[in-house]
Amino acid sequence: MVSRCNHGCRILLICFSLCLISFFASLTFSLPAQAASDPITITSQTSTITFPKIIDFQVSARDNSSPIVQASIVLIVEGDNQQQQAVTVSAPATSITLNWSKDTTGDQFEPVGTSITYYWVLRDQIGNMHIGTRQTLSMVDTRFNWQQLSQDNLQIHWYNQPQSFGQDMLQEASKDLTSISANLGGKLRRPINLWIYQNTDDFHSSLPPNTREWVGGIAFPSLSQASLVVESMNSDTINRDMPHEMTHLVFHQLTEKGIYAPIWFDEGLAVYNQVYHEPMMTLSLKQALKSHSLLPLNDLTFQFPADANKAYLAYAQSWNLIDYMYTTFGKQKMAALIQNINTPKSNFNQDLLKALGVDQAHLENQWHLALNQPATLNEATAKPTPLSVQKPQPLLQSDPNTPLLLSLGLLLIVLPSLGIGGLVIYQRRSRAKAALARQAQQVVPFPPSSYYASLQTPYTGPGYHRPAYPPPSQQTSGNASRTPPSGNTWQRPEQRYINRQPDRQVPQE
Repeated sequence: MVSRCNHGCRILLICFSLCLISFFASLTFSLPAQAASDPITITSQTSTITFPKIIDFQVSARDNSSPIVQASIVLIVEGDNQQQQAVTVSAPATSITLNWSKDTTGDQFEPVGTSITYYWVLRDQIGNMHIGTRQTLSMVDTRFNWQQLSQDNLQIHWYNQPQSFGQDMLQEASKDLTSISANLGGKLRRPINLWIYQNTDDFHSSLPPNTREWVGGIAFPSLSQASLVVESMNSDTINRDMPHEMTHLVFHQLTEKGIYAPIWFDEGLAVYNQVYHEPMMTLSLKQALKSHSLLPLNDLTFQFPADANKAYLAYAQSWNLIDYMYTTFGKQKMAALIQNINTPKSNFNQDLLKALGVDQAHLENQWHLALNQPATLNEATAKPTPLSVQKPQPLLQSDPNTPLLLSLGLLLIVLPSLGIGGLVIYQRRSRAKAALARQAQQVVPFPPSSYYASLQTPYTGPGYHRPAYPPPSQQTSGNASRTPPSGNTWQRPEQRYINRQPDRQVPQE
């Protein structure tokens, strides 16, 4: 019986293979001949950044056969979808120069370090179409003459200061990076850039619109960029803001494959790694302990409070909790926790259980008790939560002919799949130019500004980070007396997070 089945399957497989061979042969010989050589040539193309207002693009081209009548520019902005913008050819000719400008203000703001890839698409009067080579630019604050120094994966940028200032900054940043990497249990995997502004006015004029005025440093983990203010080597910001922002950049590189970490964990790590902590932060925590008014961790999962005093307390207690975790569980287990976060297969509670043996609810309860605060769990729920163990399922008895039948079935599935896969690859290569031609002929303009406005949701990804925690309203030094304005901060919508509710979330500082 088995031999008959095997013989029948062989015949079926042979027939199917012959059909595939016949199909590929007919397809190969029926393909149209390649088009003649492209008569359109791009002779030059440039881009000029005027930060933070505009980017000017220019292209010059000639056509050996007929006037160029249609043009468009395709932009691929880091974190956004591909966009194609029609460019008017006011005077069709065989030799033309075209200009187009991208507004980078308001909702179109592009942070320093953003990578933008672009190329031109041209079409002449008789239907010839030319696709230019891809060009890439990086957003730079062009208002200043930047100097730079680098060491390994760290690069420092500064202006209006001597070379010795940059060398000192690089030395301090390298020292911070060594300490941060030791605490987090991992090193940078890609280069990072630190942009050092000389004063708060220069710094704030480089930030996205509606950024809160108390911000003293900013990090864009998805861009591996951070900016801060350092007026001199005696500034407290060197020991506070610089290690704070660098911690976010290192942490997000170490956990980029994971889902998200709660904001209290991310921000707590950043404050923990600061060399300098202002006394007001400790005082804020002491006042909350005295009044038994610590903020619940569940309220600090996705964002910190908008109120300046509560936000300041959120930073203070997140720092204290992280310090408690390092003291209680040790640096090795904390490094294991961060390593566990770098996987999409588990949530934060599972990561905690695996690395520390406790979930967030029990961690919070233990921390409260260590601070002589009211318990957050009752006696029944305060018992440790053991890791769940799945019972083994009994094996089903199988027919002795099952392996043979499964093998034959897999062959019938795999062979057609391979054939179809090869066909798809072949067709993609042969039709790539034709597809781009159709795209060029049907130019899609930029979406209206209302489209981008609809995407300005609370921060849900590592593309934007608001560091330098808010000062409490009673603090009087520097700009601390100013109350931050209400409303959401600017955020670039990032495609990887659209239409997806995160299980964990990255920092909102």
